[in-house]
Amino acid sequence: MLIKSADDKEPQIAILKNLLAHERVPLERKRLVERELRSLSIGMATEKQAAYEIDFYAARSKNLCVIHDLRLEIDGRMAQIDHILINRLLEVFVLETKTFSTGLSINELGEFSTIYEGKEIGIPSPVEQNARHISVLKDAFKEIGLPKRLGITLQPSFHSVVLVSPKSVINRPQSSNMDASIIKLDQFFSWYDKKLDEVKLKDTIGILKLCSSETVIGLGKKLHALHTPSRVDYIKKFELEQVIVGKGWVAHMSSEATVVPDSTAERRGEEKKYFCANCKKPIAQVVAKYCWNNKSRFGGKAYCRVCQENM
Repeated sequence: MLIKSADDKEPQIAILKNLLAHERVPLERKRLVERELRSLSIGMATEKQAAYEIDFYAARSKNLCVIHDLRLEIDGRMAQIDHILINRLLEVFVLETKTFSTGLSINELGEFSTIYEGKEIGIPSPVEQNARHISVLKDAFKEIGLPKRLGITLQPSFHSVVLVSPKSVINRPQSSNMDASIIKLDQFFSWYDKKLDEVKLKDTIGILKLCSSETVIGLGKKLHALHTPSRVDYIKKFELEQVIVGKGWVAHMSSEATVVPDSTAERRGEEKKYFCANCKKPIAQVVAKYCWNNKSRFGGKAYCRVCQENM
């Protein structure tokens, strides 16, 4: 079941195009803006293609929960996750999409490189990037609470996958100790089916944690409630505050691209404390946010997970 589609990034595209057209933006800054626009557009196209393939297979399935473009902020750490699949065995597949139009090479040490302007250059490891995403996602699951069976909390299993374009050329090492899988987009669900068969054959205990569709969908909705949309202040990023004189135009651009803190404490970076409306125990911000995002259930008040279950 599809829980969340990708956020609309057209406002970001519009801002970057406005910057390119603005007469007061210097040429060297416009080159940076143009590179940002090109990168954003390519990334959007790749993620859109991946979302189409995933939704075609899984969006209507009662055995899979699908989340696209999930941005989490947990205890000062942030993760921007391209795609998440959760099945009824609580197998969580975290998918990172990458575009390597000039090819991708991986050496024996798990180091990545690609070709740029005819030269081979090193690039950040998407495997390590996804590992950081999974670390934050694990904390998110702790915050939203996991289902229990016979008094025992069921634990999800996490799988890191890097999806690349079907047209990409991948040079792989003969042997690799990488935990993540690097798969072409059009081959993902064939790989997924084989992976699921392995789980069913090898993990008898895992079968015992089979959850209902309602439970998996509930977990997906709780994760969605923690989503914090991305906002980029391009005026600040490209250091254009002093360049663009039109204050009204700058204010308009900033209002489209930044998040305004909710309070003076947040502006100062001070930690806010939240308490359960029932038992008065301290609760994490993400737990309070989940309650506020489900106003019809909690009446706009925040409750700890124990009190949530008893309501």
